[in-house]
Amino acid sequence: MERYEQIEQVDLHCHVLPGLDDGARDIEHALAMLQVAAADGTQIIVATPHARRCEAAAVLAEAERLREAAARRGLALQLLTGMEEQLLPDLLERLATGAALPLGSTRWVLVELPDWTTWPPTISVQLEALRTAGFRPILAHVERYIPVQRDPTVVLEAIAAGALLQVNADSLFGQNGHPAQQTAVRLVRAGAVSVLASDAHSPDWRAPRLRAAFDRVAALVDPERAQRLRENALAIVHDTDLLPPQPDEDSLTAPLSLLDRVRAWVGV
Repeated sequence: MERYEQIEQVDLHCHVLPGLDDGARDIEHALAMLQVAAADGTQIIVATPHARRCEAAAVLAEAERLREAAARRGLALQLLTGMEEQLLPDLLERLATGAALPLGSTRWVLVELPDWTTWPPTISVQLEALRTAGFRPILAHVERYIPVQRDPTVVLEAIAAGALLQVNADSLFGQNGHPAQQTAVRLVRAGAVSVLASDAHSPDWRAPRLRAAFDRVAALVDPERAQRLRENALAIVHDTDLLPPQPDEDSLTAPLSLLDRVRAWVGV
């Protein structure tokens, strides 16, 4: 067994709560997702429904109902709650009033861009405001944003402002399109990524699987990088602060080699 596989597998981004957003349809669908996650080796999973589609109280209630159903099925995963928040001006107010939920009982907040076609001109101010208020932002599925696909160096601004970057596991295998796949590979190779998560929405398409993606990172870079990504996710659910990455800017800007493009395409 690779050394990195001995670290608890944590999925920080999963749309597993039934009936709240575009993830699990119902309790059986949610339980099927948990079964897939458990079979893949996940031990801790954070339910992160889209915040603008549900209320915090509903998130907490559905999570408790799913925990009870999972226990009856003998599924031993630890289910935590959070929300996938949009990086909008009212986010701090939502966090202060409890309308927004950080990941578990931590200061870490999963945020996404409200418009995936535009890199916000105020992103540094917004991220720094979150950190000043005591929160720690994680920018979700960064490889899927069109501005990042066009120019991966824009992520340096987010990192400098205190955000960690999360990449979807299935993006490494092309399931979110070829541009997202190439961007994910480039970001991982450059050392810009701090978290791998599933962003799962169902037990089959966009499933809650991570193990193959960690293997992919180990092959792309080395097992130590895969280990660090596992360690980071575990540290986050334990509310541990993490140092920002120090990406290799040359790797972000240099064209992918023919071998890298072929490997990205075939997923090896």
